[in-house]
Amino acid sequence: MRWSFLLVSLCLHLACVFGVSGCLSPLATHRAVLEYDRTVSYVEADLLLLNIARARYHRPVHFTAVSSVAATFDFRTDAGIRGGIGHAVDPSEYPVGLEYGMSVAENPTITIIPITGEEFTRRILQPLNESTLKALAHQGYELNMLLRLMARGFSIDESDGRHLFINRPSEGEGFVEFRRRALHLAGLEKERHLYVEPLLFNDTQTLLVRPPDPREIVDATEKGYRWEVNVENGTHTVWRPTVGRLLISNYDSKRLPNEERRRLHLEALQYPESQVLVDIRPGYPGGDYPLHGTVLLRSINAIIGFIGRDFEEDREFAVASDPRTHTPVRNPVHTLEVVESLTKPEGIEFAVPFEGRYYSVKKYPAGPETVSNWNQESFAVLSYLFQMAVTDLSKYPTPAIAIQK
Repeated sequence: MRWSFLLVSLCLHLACVFGVSGCLSPLATHRAVLEYDRTVSYVEADLLLLNIARARYHRPVHFTAVSSVAATFDFRTDAGIRGGIGHAVDPSEYPVGLEYGMSVAENPTITIIPITGEEFTRRILQPLNESTLKALAHQGYELNMLLRLMARGFSIDESDGRHLFINRPSEGEGFVEFRRRALHLAGLEKERHLYVEPLLFNDTQTLLVRPPDPREIVDATEKGYRWEVNVENGTHTVWRPTVGRLLISNYDSKRLPNEERRRLHLEALQYPESQVLVDIRPGYPGGDYPLHGTVLLRSINAIIGFIGRDFEEDREFAVASDPRTHTPVRNPVHTLEVVESLTKPEGIEFAVPFEGRYYSVKKYPAGPETVSNWNQESFAVLSYLFQMAVTDLSKYPTPAIAIQK
């Protein structure tokens, strides 16, 4: 009976041990996935802060991306019988007991890739393009915030020629005018009178040619073209719907005649994709402060340098909106305020040491103030811009570094 009892107890304990290990396996995996995701996100944020600190001292920026995380979990269990077997009258002379144990070991390997070489340098140094601005604007981020981060300035056509208003405090009146223009666009956006959309038009050509071969019509149709014939004058019209360049306007461009939409597209084609056409016309909401020209977008490196110079070298200052802008919007002094301190501040989510000081993102409490959460949102936009600029690391062969714990 005693051995039967021990056998049953052993089986029950083994079942318990293996059952617990089976439960711990998904729990440990769940915890690891969340913790590694949190760690990688903090690494990206700290790298951005570190490069802002480097730019503050005119040091070259450098980025490292985490390309993969491989975590191996080792679950071990053991069980057995301890004691002796003999012919003693008193069984206590040979005590018999059960032994079981369990251990979990984690062995992570993190692979990081230094962002170097021509391809990665190009992504950091080349200006952003209009598709990036459109993507973030359609996510609901304020245009004032996007322009203050992403724009190098406005290039505006006026009656006396073209004027540049650069987004740099040392430019003085040029900086003031840039901020006023950005605030005016943001006010129109808040009033739902601003359109940030690509130009849609029909690309049309009218030809005097021989009667087309049916195979030519079929071939053109398969490529998205439409072929129309005017039997009265013998003309053939070939056209297809076209998605053109991005336009920021105070009117719905789809209501314009097709030829005018095509003309605006051709005007936008004169500029690279790092310049976005802007057309704020008289006769429409906000048209008493007209603007016809382009937004000049800048690079990730230029954005980081702009924030780094804001510590003391080229500090931003408060700019009020133009009297012709009727709707107020959030308008903090600094586009992104990074705190420089000798000790690590309390209650700061992101902070990184550099040159004996700490650099952290200033955190405003949520509330009715006009600048509440601006800093956190602005830092998030900067992070998204970096992620959109540096993607798909596997395409470009770069020496990787594996760190095994």
